[in-house]
Amino acid sequence: MRHFRSLLINKADIRLPGMRVLTVALHRHLPEHASVEQHRHRWCQAILYLSGIGQQQFASGEARVEPGTLVVLPPGVSHAFRRTTERPPLCLMIDFSVPNARLGPAAVCSLNRSELTQVRQHLAHLFRLQAGSGGVLRWESASAILQTLITLLRAANWLERVPQPAARGGGVMGRLLSTVGPATPLRQVVQRSGYQRDHLNRLVKSETGLTLGQLRTQRRLARAKELLSQGMRVANVAEAVGVLDQSYFARWFRRQTGQTPSRWSPRILG
Repeated sequence: MRHFRSLLINKADIRLPGMRVLTVALHRHLPEHASVEQHRHRWCQAILYLSGIGQQQFASGEARVEPGTLVVLPPGVSHAFRRTTERPPLCLMIDFSVPNARLGPAAVCSLNRSELTQVRQHLAHLFRLQAGSGGVLRWESASAILQTLITLLRAANWLERVPQPAARGGGVMGRLLSTVGPATPLRQVVQRSGYQRDHLNRLVKSETGLTLGQLRTQRRLARAKELLSQGMRVANVAEAVGVLDQSYFARWFRRQTGQTPSRWSPRILG
């Protein structure tokens, strides 16, 4: 993310039924400031930390922040930030308003690799669209901003994750993808399809936006979180999602979520 420049769209004013995007900013904290003091907003705010390490502080506690950490705040929630390394963090912030937002909790979560890749792609596209605009929103940029915000809100469970649409061509691809479970060997899927793996990956990506491996990772992670939240032992969860090496599973899970399996729980802050 070091290649991203600063970006500020101060008056985005993107309006949809039930939502309005106010401001979009991507920048580093000032080097001379080690912390951001307690403050609150009248609007909702999504903060994605793309680099840097520190502590996001709330009245009810604090949460560790590292690359990939997402904080989503309803209006009126007091929050602050304290960095714990020399390098100032790089943050994406989107201010927005939605009806009944005060009813939702503040959420802290970690984006998985697929979600971070989507955000990077949307931001890169947004930078290209905004080049030379002087901070004035170009109408083509609204789509990239909304796609980014939707990715963030789904990751924080502020938006429901919708199933992928049925595939074209009589649903053959859709039926094939429905057989991809958390523990399914990818070679079986490739053999079942009758395609070369590279060609199958292109078909899968055209339908889902993900490669075959990314799709299985997404389903594997969702299943692992579900089983861990039910209190299943880590070794049994690893086996259930097709990872026989418990140590590898623990490292993989931490890369995806920022937490170890033994300490994982959805972090919701009131």
